Amino acid sequence: MTTIDTNSPSIHCPICGASLSVRLALGRKSGKPFVMLLCPADGRHLRAFINDQTYVEEVLIRLEGQNTDATVSQVLGHGQSDERRSKTKMERGVN
Repeated sequence: MTTIDTNSPSIHCPICGASLSVRLALGRKSGKPFVMLLCPADGRHLRAFINDQTYVEEVLIRLEGQNTDATVSQVLGHGQSDERRSKTKMERGVN
């Protein structure tokens, strides 16, 4: 995953105070891009997702202007294998 570098003030984790990482990722089922905020010290502290497609598209447009050597599909990891996909099923069994 690629971390987005911006010149805006950083957002801090409410638990440990570390500056949050901002990343682009893809939805597992939809394949749509989203922006993820993550505590770099411990992902359990804070993990947030921005799914507003208008906002995400604006971020992608800004990234295309900054990344002259990388395409958006490379930044998002299109075409990579599913090796890193979670094998955990989030459905509960019926008792």
